[in-house]
This record gives sequence, structure tokens and C-alpha cells, in this order.
Amino acid sequence: MFAVAARRASLAPRLAPRFAQRSFSAAAQEAGQKFAIYRYDPDQEAKPFLQEYTIDLKSCGPMILDALIKIKDEIDPTLTFRRSC
Repeated sequence: MFAVAARRASLAPRLAPRFAQRSFSAAAQEAGQKFAIYRYDPDQEAKPFLQEYTIDLKSCGPMILDALIKIKDEIDPTLTFRRSC
């Protein structure tokens, strides 16, 4: 038991920075990340559809919710979604 705890303690300084950093592919960082969002407008009674948005990940937070908020605030104000913690 002690050996496992000691091993974890010795790995912690090396692993911590890797998990703290956000990493994306180089192509996604340069070209932006595409998000495909399933949309539906009940007022139009049409079939649901996928709509694609491309955002710059450098100007966005690290979570998917951050990307959704960025799309809603800066690109498409008609986008609505529910969120909870």
C-alpha cells in the first residue's frame, strides 16, 4: 500500500502540468474548431437539421459550454440551450 502511495506522489509533479494545459490539434488551433449543432424550430414545423459553426479556440474558454455561449453571443443569437450544474 505504501509503495503505491509513494509512486503516486512521485508522479504527481510530472503529471500535473500536462493535465492543467488544454491541448488541441495544430489544425484546429490554426483553422478554428467546427461545431455541428442539432437545431429545431417548432414554429416552422420543419425537420431538425445540423448547423455548423466555426470558432477560434484561442478566444474561447476550455469547456464546450464556453463554445456554446460564444456562438450564442457572437455568431447566432437565435441559438438557445438549457444548462444545469
